[in-house]
Amino acid sequence: MSELRRWPWLPSVIAGGLVLALMLLLYAGKPLRGIVLASAVNMACVAFFLVGGAFFAARVATGRGGAAFVRPLLAALVPFAGCLLVVVVSRRLTLPDEPFAESFLQDGLGRAVVVYVPAAAVGYVAELFRRVRPAGPRRR
Repeated sequence: MSELRRWPWLPSVIAGGLVLALMLLLYAGKPLRGIVLASAVNMACVAFFLVGGAFFAARVATGRGGAAFVRPLLAALVPFAGCLLVVVVSRRLTLPDEPFAESFLQDGLGRAVVVYVPAAAVGYVAELFRRVRPAGPRRR
């Protein structure tokens, strides 16, 4: 649970806010409800968890021990689960007539997978840089 406190709120909120603003500009002049609202919230959610997940995985995936292969995968599960939950809940609230299976399988899992893969990749790259970096004393 202490690892969840390391979530990078500032870059996540900035990315989500920018994408939400762009989506609202894209849909300017249309009523903000139904599929328009769901699309805007989903894209902002993906941006929030994509950027935040990459920073989070880079912070959490590196560490001591022999679990270098598993740690980035586990770190990427946090943005995956968060994105899945937020997308499904937002779809259920904005589109109540949509079947749950469609909200969960198409929208929720589809967006969460988009977030998971880059977060895991960034975690592996961060772990690689940590292992390649010389362990000697740092210059000041």
